[in-house]
Amino acid sequence: MSLTLTLKLHGLKTEVHLWGQNNRPPLLLLHDGMYGADALTAWDQVAPILADEYFVMAPDLLGFGRSDKVVFLDRSPYLPRVDQIEALLEALSPARSCHVIGTSFGGSLALRTLERNRLSLASVVAISGTGGPWRAPAGIAALNDYPQPDLEQMKSLLDQVTSRYAGFEHLAERRYRNTLISGHFESIAAMGLRNPATARASASTDPYPSTLIQIKTPVMLVAGTRDPLLDPDWARKLASHLPNAPVTIETLPTGHSPNLDHAELTASTLLSFLRAYR
Repeated sequence: MSLTLTLKLHGLKTEVHLWGQNNRPPLLLLHDGMYGADALTAWDQVAPILADEYFVMAPDLLGFGRSDKVVFLDRSPYLPRVDQIEALLEALSPARSCHVIGTSFGGSLALRTLERNRLSLASVVAISGTGGPWRAPAGIAALNDYPQPDLEQMKSLLDQVTSRYAGFEHLAERRYRNTLISGHFESIAAMGLRNPATARASASTDPYPSTLIQIKTPVMLVAGTRDPLLDPDWARKLASHLPNAPVTIETLPTGHSPNLDHAELTASTLLSFLRAYR
């Protein structure tokens, strides 16, 4: 059972779910960026296992769940949420190095937070999150094919990231209901908007991942062997940009989001890594 807090961070509302005792090492979980995503649907099967050893925090990112629905069209979708992450850790885990784990878009956010290098992080784990590059265009297009809230279409989206496991129908219903929250659909749709006259130039000016060369924080990259959304070799390619950091690559016999349909495997994989950097 989680405790839910509502915080004001930089004037914007963030809802965050907490598990475990706050005298344990802090651990931040970041959810994916699909339509209907939020902290609980992404992590409520994994977080209680991690909470046996860690103080677990899982926020609804801006635009998702019960956090404020805001859109910044003049900057990368990562930047406002990296600001949110930094403010959250300053509020809930001041003066303590935090482990940060993200799945999919959340994994990319974890890497972008690491790239900015303003926080003292104990470790970073990206589950099927690259920070931006090495994504399969056809798979990403299919993941964004959600013209209006619809339960059957939500199931089709989830088929891109998970299997039809025992909890699939319940997950689809929960995420469909999330797409009906005022402002959520619009916020996520806006993340895909690009000015055709400037989109290519904007992409070419992003120095990531070459900026990771400065990083010395331990990193684990978790890849699924059945992931249709990413280049199969993304983890090795990304690791080559982290020459000064201890990097672990873990390959699981799963799809894009093992936190959904392989919660126990995901938790055990994470704990094996985290225990080395307590």
